[in-house]
Amino acid sequence: MDTAGGNWSSARELLNEAADTIADRGATYGHYDLTMLRTSKLWSDLLEREIDPMDVASCMALVKLARTMESKSNPDNFLDAVSYWAIAGSLAVRD
Repeated sequence: MDTAGGNWSSARELLNEAADTIADRGATYGHYDLTMLRTSKLWSDLLEREIDPMDVASCMALVKLARTMESKSNPDNFLDAVSYWAIAGSLAVRD
């Protein structure tokens, strides 16, 4: 089934697309380890307190959750939230 645009018929399809999205973004922007580390350093400087890479991924997932509270009609928010939670989980088990 074509899942472009969020036409998932199962949670498995959503999770598979999330894995593909993480890989695609990695190819475009670099591995999420580096992106989350860079972002954590920027946020730490701005907020003048330590923010770790897992916190960044968790907060980004929460941004997507907040967007779904406003409008459930954009499937990208669900895909992005699942992707960020997967990244947060991956970073958490390494700590």
